Amino acid sequence: MVSRTPDPEAARRTWASTAEEHLAAVTRAVHRLREVFQTERERPGETNEAVASQVVSACGSMSGWLRSSHVPRGFAKAGGELGAAAGVYRNAAVAFKSLADVDGDQREARSNACATLLEQGDHHVDVFLAVLAQKLGDARP
Repeated sequence: MVSRTPDPEAARRTWASTAEEHLAAVTRAVHRLREVFQTERERPGETNEAVASQVVSACGSMSGWLRSSHVPRGFAKAGGELGAAAGVYRNAAVAFKSLADVDGDQREARSNACATLLEQGDHHVDVFLAVLAQKLGDARP
């Protein structure tokens, strides 16, 4: 009888590919949020809630997958950065959605918080991609 041991390299490639699929969904939703945020900064539009909900949903899906998946050995930092990006982008969506509820100084503060959170999320994505590239080298999924 031949013993089948899982191929660690294949598991890493599969995990990385799935992580990138989830991240792509998140970044598409965040891109849309960023577009609406930049064009409707002064006056919130009716699409704000729907756009924010898409980000929250995509982030929730990615976070759920991270909780249920086994992060391969050596990919803990990548998994942590992915989880951090999901949390920060989710918070940006909540701040964005809340812009419709306030005026004046509060609106400016929430707008600044949203912009800062988007930048922070981008940083987590950049670190995730760098770690993934380092760990996978040329063996990209």
